[in-house]
Amino acid sequence: MTKRTQKSTGEVISTIVFALGGLVLLGAALDPDFPAWERVAMGIGAVGGFAAAGRFAIASMVGRKG
Repeated sequence: MTKRTQKSTGEVISTIVFALGGLVLLGAALDPDFPAWERVAMGIGAVGGFAAAGRFAIASMVGRKG
């Protein structure tokens, strides 16, 4: 796999959107006004959003197995 040093504009925008979505879901998951099952679902969504935002870092860590 070829290493790139710069990310495209679309990659940067999608990373920001995923991170902000994760923050919004995390904030909602911490709101005690929601039922517990909805808070758990939003927490899972927040973890997914943060994982999606960090997908390039995760891919580079997984990529250097040797």
